[in-house]
Amino acid sequence: MARFYEPTAEQEAGYRAWVASRPATVRAVAERFEPWSLYRLQSTGQRVTVAAFGVTADGTVTVSVNVLALFNFVTFERQVFGIHPDELEPCELPAPDEPTGALLTAKEVDDNLDALRVAARPDLWTMEDGKAVRKH
Repeated sequence: MARFYEPTAEQEAGYRAWVASRPATVRAVAERFEPWSLYRLQSTGQRVTVAAFGVTADGTVTVSVNVLALFNFVTFERQVFGIHPDELEPCELPAPDEPTGALLTAKEVDDNLDALRVAARPDLWTMEDGKAVRKH
């Protein structure tokens, strides 16, 4: 498993204290994942970092992850929520010659969100007066 940065002793102690203060179900999952380590999302093969833990209405603990251009070649960076913890496995950093980066910045996505919605899901969105409008 690769760490993408080395935490200070205070950061490690702080994380351990935070984990210890969580409810038992969250604690059991949080103990498996360090915020400074890299994981592979099995369903997509992307390298991710853990951003947060959540609990669904039925009590299932899920993980939110960051999909970053630093570790992947992506269309745009994003955060994905609702990931089952078993979908994550420890992984290594990208090889030095492996392509990484993002095609679009967050600002470009924001500036073009309406066009992206229509282009990606024309079955759900239509363009009216320069704005994406959800089809009924």
